[in-house]
Amino acid sequence: MLKDSLAQLYRKVILLQALSILLVSAAAFFIDGWQASLSAFYGGGTALVGSLVYSVLARESKVIAISGKHVLCRHVLAEIAKVVTVLALMLCALASGWFVASWLVAAMGFALLGQGLAVWIIR
Repeated sequence: MLKDSLAQLYRKVILLQALSILLVSAAAFFIDGWQASLSAFYGGGTALVGSLVYSVLARESKVIAISGKHVLCRHVLAEIAKVVTVLALMLCALASGWFVASWLVAAMGFALLGQGLAVWIIR
């Protein structure tokens, strides 16, 4: 039962993040145009990719309840990988200079904060 609920939780969180990315991207389009919309889409996408990395590393087959220490270490590793992935993608985008930095960071922050909110809402 835990196996099913954990996989469903990951799917729901990723779905809610994707919806929030589309919402922020649409708002950016109506406020500032295409470049801002693409920036918001990429910024939110970095958070989404980070969540996907987390869900792959902390999936059921990797989080075997051998011990509490093993489960905790696997989730810490998954969180570190998520943060490194998000930072690497953001630095690549900001280094290119093409993106609108304010929309890029705003959408990323909105998607990352939405992840925590989604976990609370879903549970």
